[in-house]
Amino acid sequence: MLMNKILRTLNSLIGARMAKSGRFVQIETLGRTSGQWRATPVGYVHAEDGVLLVRAGHADAHWALNLLANPTCRASLRGQTLTYRAEHLLGDARDDALRAIKDRYGRGMEDRAGAGPTFRLVPVEGQSAA
Repeated sequence: MLMNKILRTLNSLIGARMAKSGRFVQIETLGRTSGQWRATPVGYVHAEDGVLLVRAGHADAHWALNLLANPTCRASLRGQTLTYRAEHLLGDARDDALRAIKDRYGRGMEDRAGAGPTFRLVPVEGQSAA
């Protein structure tokens, strides 16, 4: 239990630094069991209208399971935090998003890109896009 708390704290601190660089976005999801906000850095691609495309590296990634249970999340990028609504992508939409993510992060994504859920994060109205 203590180790989990330490890992969550480190993940949050490292994620904040990574999000400031712009290479990753820090996503905060509402824990499906704990009901508490949890943060993790995630690779992303900007799409149209401030939409972010993200995917989990494996099927049991907690942040992805949290989004499936509750699609409201916050994402921080370059010092700006916005609220988003996650849409779980399937079929052609998922394949298109995976291609875009692979193009951004390189060939190393090929083996892992299909492993976990893929999402389209849509900014909640009334905010400026990330």
